[in-house]
Amino acid sequence: MPKNKKVMSMAILPELHEELSRYAKRRNMSTSAYVGELITKALKIDVDEDPVIIGKDPDADIMPVILKIPVALKGNKEGLQRWMDVQTKGIVEKLS
Repeated sequence: MPKNKKVMSMAILPELHEELSRYAKRRNMSTSAYVGELITKALKIDVDEDPVIIGKDPDADIMPVILKIPVALKGNKEGLQRWMDVQTKGIVEKLS
């Protein structure tokens, strides 16, 4: 193991471990590397901003979509609507 990494242990439910392992395998990664990638992404979220989560029951079969909305659009209803319209069209094109 490279010297620039630290080892961390954690306890998780067996079914969560199995799910993480399946996701990692789909991405051709080790479970450890996949968890590290997820943590890296999570740490980039601004802890001072509460994320807006809109969706179904977490146990439902859904496809999550994450939008990083420019801070400059906060409070700008018209600008945010235009931005969201462009993003929505892009999502529809990508998924259809």
